[in-house]
Amino acid sequence: MKQLVLLILTLVLFACKTIEIDPPAPEFKYVNEISATQPSFLSIQTELALKPYLKEADQSLDKKFSGGEAPCEGIQYKYHFEREPLSFELKDKQVLCDIKGRFGLQLSYCPKCQDVFGEEMCLIPRVSASCGVGEPKRRVQISYASNIVITENFALKSQTKLKELRLIDPCKITVFQYNATPTIEKEVRAALVDLEKEIDKQIASAPLRSTMKEVWSSLQDSILVAPYGYFYLRPSSIGISDLSLKNDGQKAVFTTQLSALPLFSTDLLNEPKNPLPQNTTRIAAPTNSTLYLRTIASYDSINQFLLRDFDTQQIQISANKQINIDKVQLLGPQGDRLVLQVAFSGTKTGDLYLVVSPFIDSNQHLKVKDVDFEFKTKSVLLHSAKWILDDKIKDKLQQNIDIDLSPMLMETKKAIEKQINIEVIKDVWLSGTIEELLVQQLLLTSDYLVIDLRLTGILKLKVD
Repeated sequence: MKQLVLLILTLVLFACKTIEIDPPAPEFKYVNEISATQPSFLSIQTELALKPYLKEADQSLDKKFSGGEAPCEGIQYKYHFEREPLSFELKDKQVLCDIKGRFGLQLSYCPKCQDVFGEEMCLIPRVSASCGVGEPKRRVQISYASNIVITENFALKSQTKLKELRLIDPCKITVFQYNATPTIEKEVRAALVDLEKEIDKQIASAPLRSTMKEVWSSLQDSILVAPYGYFYLRPSSIGISDLSLKNDGQKAVFTTQLSALPLFSTDLLNEPKNPLPQNTTRIAAPTNSTLYLRTIASYDSINQFLLRDFDTQQIQISANKQINIDKVQLLGPQGDRLVLQVAFSGTKTGDLYLVVSPFIDSNQHLKVKDVDFEFKTKSVLLHSAKWILDDKIKDKLQQNIDIDLSPMLMETKKAIEKQINIEVIKDVWLSGTIEELLVQQLLLTSDYLVIDLRLTGILKLKVD
């Protein structure tokens, strides 16, 4: 901006002799509406720790079980079962649960009973036997599988079913030719019948919905990017896909997909918050997120930055003559062109109004075209015909105004990366990298200078 002003004043104010010119400021032609930006689709790799809830399922179940049946005729038995801690393995979309246990069984057999004084009694002495009593207990191996899905209300839902029940040490009572293995299997099933419900209950208690609710609310908050303005993500829909379970750390891994209309504004906006919508199932998006960021800067805010940062520039004409550039302000659009006001003082005093069409080429360079200017000054400035001077200025400006935006975009990229690597809420972390940042277009409205950016990168969300 400073180089632009210096170039204009050097060419215009002192290249010619003087005549007095005092036109009014240029007339503005406002563009009141601009098209909306296309929606941005973000794919956020999300992790949810399941280990605490699986551990709770283990701790909520008894580790010792006893029971039996005592009919007079036939087999009577009593059992005692002890299990080891549950062992969980997460694979694909299933939680696999292995249980190792040990079983002791006492049995007695009566071939025939008879009612004696109102009480059934065995006609002969009962024949007793045992399995895993007074000797090493019989080993049992049990496996369950839980299939997990995410509901439209962002809740984890599982269906746990017995996958395998195997007696490592079979139990056969040879004294009365009785195979106790089915009895053991029956009692083990009965003892652990609540396990399926408990695993489902604990998985469902994982706070996915409450977490997504807080994250959704937080993503709608403004983010201060000091000293320039505020960033708004403005999410509109959210969905979860590609659910898988990882045994490393025992966690659920899925892709959270957001559609949003992100906006950066130099002024604080009153953006209403929307409640968490239903889980929207969509086709899985690419791993990289694409963000179309609209940046709106009010002319007033830009002028505040210029007033704060612009230092008076001096052009020395001779030993006794100089011009001071005191102030540069953006006045607004004139059609699709931008009007700048430059106030100068010193040997010559007045205002220069520069009208240009700014654009950004494919190499991310800021250039101008359709250059025009007007003056408002109390001093005699120009001597030659205005159309001759116009050609000189226009040619010189259009040849020399070529600003490489790469350094600015690199600084913007670093600033955005700093803002997205944060703890969103307690124990919920957002992290990411920006791989590419490009300026797509520059637009002018009656109140704002609008720049549309395209960002691609990788975002991750981790819930501990």
